[in-house]
Amino acid sequence: DIREEGEGRALEDEQGLPVVEKGEAVPVKAILPTQHFTEPPPRFSEASLVKELERLGIGRPSTYASIISTIAERRYALIEQRRFFPTPLGEQVEKVMVKNFPDVFNVQFTSHMESDLDKVEEGEIDWRVMLRDFYTPFELSVKNTNVEELIAEAHDLSALATERCPECGGKLVARGGFFGPFIACENHPKECKFTRPLRGDRKPAEPTNEICHECGEMMVIRHGRSGEFLGCSKFPKCRGTRSMPTGVKCPKDGGDIAVRRSKKRGKPFYGCSNYPKCDFVIWDRPVAEACPECQYLGAEVKSNRTRGEYRRCISCANEWDVQQPVEIEAVAS
Repeated sequence: DIREEGEGRALEDEQGLPVVEKGEAVPVKAILPTQHFTEPPPRFSEASLVKELERLGIGRPSTYASIISTIAERRYALIEQRRFFPTPLGEQVEKVMVKNFPDVFNVQFTSHMESDLDKVEEGEIDWRVMLRDFYTPFELSVKNTNVEELIAEAHDLSALATERCPECGGKLVARGGFFGPFIACENHPKECKFTRPLRGDRKPAEPTNEICHECGEMMVIRHGRSGEFLGCSKFPKCRGTRSMPTGVKCPKDGGDIAVRRSKKRGKPFYGCSNYPKCDFVIWDRPVAEACPECQYLGAEVKSNRTRGEYRRCISCANEWDVQQPVEIEAVAS
């Protein structure tokens, strides 16, 4: 039989090729010299996905609805114009799980399991034997895997390295629960009750030319609850992080001034990257503007009700007002 490549993923309104025999003469209706380009197969719709599941021997009519709803509810894919489009979360979860559990996350395993369940129903296989054959190697795989690290990798939780628990100041970690993964304080549940659900509004990491100080790999700009920060591109294997540089140098030792956050209250401040060797700290945002007195390239952005916005040099503490742009009225010619 001749079948279309990618059968099962074709749209419902497409027609397959007719069945022909080897050596059979086929009448030529017309020769049309047209140019075509290779295109990816169409996205699954609910109907074409069910067809593909049936073709692969996965699931049953009673489980198709739950499979589709799980994909959508967990935001592994979005439904647009009645088609499934994978989300970055869905692609990352698939990548992580297939890499760490290749014997379970594959079509052949699922299809074979469906067949074994049918044999159990028919009395051909003892269900205890079937479960033991599955669970013994699976339990070993789970024990040899850091589940919290898998959750962090799948959900890109590198931002947790820069966060602290708002209730006790402890570190935040990813945990697995009955209703799915969540974020919790490292002291949960004995000493601290803080938890929060995983969010689906992740921003993609942005490449930089910065080198990780822990492993030597490239760093990327990541986004956390406290704002942007530099994180190692090899997370979670490497958990190296640094604060985003401000472009202003420390007046004491020339180190980069970066945003930091106090461990107790979580209030942001700006300090030298060479801390604790250098204790230079300021509380207002620094900008690379030259001081009129000492010409140092670095000033705090200050403001109050009476004066408005002004600058204070981080080297000599000289203050100066910010010149407001002058509006020029247009004169008709």
